[in-house]
Amino acid sequence: MTKEWIAEYNGHRIRVQNTWFSGARLYVDGECRDTNQQIFGVSGAIPRLSARLVDSDGQTRVIEIFVKAPFFTVKAKICVDGRQIGGDVF
Repeated sequence: MTKEWIAEYNGHRIRVQNTWFSGARLYVDGECRDTNQQIFGVSGAIPRLSARLVDSDGQTRVIEIFVKAPFFTVKAKICVDGRQIGGDVF
């Protein structure tokens, strides 16, 4: 079973993919930038995936993905520089 979350940020496509057997992956513009195969906790307070993104104006941004797995579902939120831009609200 695969679950995906997608967000756009300043012309960049950010995609998070989670599968039961391969863990979570963070893609920026189609390029896999981080992976995590840990079992996720219930709180979702710690970023589980991250990457740096350089904007067209030369600014470096930090993408962080927070993942939590309460019971039988997985939720993820996509943040850039600490501000949520996509995914689930938790």
